[in-house]
Amino acid sequence: MTENNFDFAAALLSDAADLVGHAPHGTHIVDDHAYGAPQLVATAESSRQIVLWAADNDRVLAAVEATTNADTDQTSTRIIAFRAAGLMFAGRTDHTFAAHGRHTYVLAATVGADTWQLTVDADTTTLTDSDLDTALSLIARFEHAAYAAG
Repeated sequence: MTENNFDFAAALLSDAADLVGHAPHGTHIVDDHAYGAPQLVATAESSRQIVLWAADNDRVLAAVEATTNADTDQTSTRIIAFRAAGLMFAGRTDHTFAAHGRHTYVLAATVGADTWQLTVDADTTTLTDSDLDTALSLIARFEHAAYAAG
């Protein structure tokens, strides 16, 4: 199975939402968490925004953000990045994530369904209405084939 930290990032969203407004300002390690070995680091520059990073050894696995609206006190969250298929996928708009390896990969989640679209090199839709693990396995094959070819 291909490495996939998307679900980990999604789980961190609620932790970030719980910590926003309560975490000390600056950068600190979150010792009390349910995720085992990964180290969690929180950065809060204000009481209305926090970034939560998860790392294992020297590799970032996921990063999320929670922000509280000053007018409504509503908290919104987003996935900043997650590691999968040997690449770091950065969050874009509209539930879309991009990574650059030997190719450029764009993963777009279908809102309301558990399906994803994968686009490789901006102009070719390689896979539609697939689950995330299938899309990531295809990316891993593209990357492996590209590295094997030199």
